Amino acid sequence: MIHAFDAGTPTALAAAGLASCFHAWRGASGRRYLVTVHDVTAAPAYPGAVVVLARRESDGTRVALWAGRSPASGAALARLAQMKRAEEVHVHLIAESAEARAAVEADLVTRAPVLVANAA
Repeated sequence: MIHAFDAGTPTALAAAGLASCFHAWRGASGRRYLVTVHDVTAAPAYPGAVVVLARRESDGTRVALWAGRSPASGAALARLAQMKRAEEVHVHLIAESAEARAAVEADLVTRAPVLVANAA
């Protein structure tokens, strides 16, 4: 389940004319995560970065369609975005360590539990 909620463009960035380049998402904890915004046709290659695939609504808000770790190539990320019918690729680059990226991902996404059948 995705817990990435549209937090809009930070005011300072919008005032600087950078509204189309940056966006923010809120996780389940309420923390805000700044992301760079890319068109799906120009998906960047940031292997292992936390990514949110999104679409824009008619009122300008964004809806998260998928969130997780970026695949190893921009082409693979573009294919994933196409499969999810995303219009934008949002990349969170601030989390520098593997632990920090895992924490961001956990805040934005809750993975479904794996059910194991009883062998008895």
